[in-house]
Amino acid sequence: MDVSDEAVFEDVGQAVHVSFLIMAQDAKQDAPLRAALIRAMESVQLSGRQRCWLDQLRGESSGRINFGGLDSNEVRAQCSMVLQAVKHRLPKTEMWVLQAKYGETDFEDVNGKRRFAFSPERIEAIKGLADWFRPMFPLLNPLAIDCMLGRLFANHKQLDITVRDLAASFGGNRMTYQRASKKMQEHLRSLESYAFERLTPSFVAQGVVSVFR
Repeated sequence: MDVSDEAVFEDVGQAVHVSFLIMAQDAKQDAPLRAALIRAMESVQLSGRQRCWLDQLRGESSGRINFGGLDSNEVRAQCSMVLQAVKHRLPKTEMWVLQAKYGETDFEDVNGKRRFAFSPERIEAIKGLADWFRPMFPLLNPLAIDCMLGRLFANHKQLDITVRDLAASFGGNRMTYQRASKKMQEHLRSLESYAFERLTPSFVAQGVVSVFR
């Protein structure tokens, strides 16, 4: 049978994205786990077998997840293996990019309103990247670099920071922050691409992903 029919994920990006989502869920809560799987799989292109898994997830009403024959504990074990590779097989800069981009967004309900914030894992990754970026932008306030990275990695509207906010808080022209942000984003994309390339051979060999991309 073709490797693409056997692999759990279509490519490394999908594997990393889904694994961060799944491992952010409580292991004892099958319903949120199923919802996270559905949300993740709906956001990417799927192979024929993966579309079958998605259909199974949408129609599954029992306490176990039927993910191509894997129960929820086995799905988590697969995702845990992916994240262990992210943490132990990548240079720190590449690991930080994946953690900052795909890590969990925390929230709390205060007086009936939901407040969103980066998780400790994402904060640690952003701080690591900020330290790495500072020599490239010696004229920028170090705290501004933290905020700029937070802006680039914000995956919820309430976490977003505008360049006008940066200029108002740290001084200078908003275009300065716009240009610096663009340069940062280019570096971040390159680091993410390097990380995926580094992880792909072992993931293909282990049947985690189906293709070399």
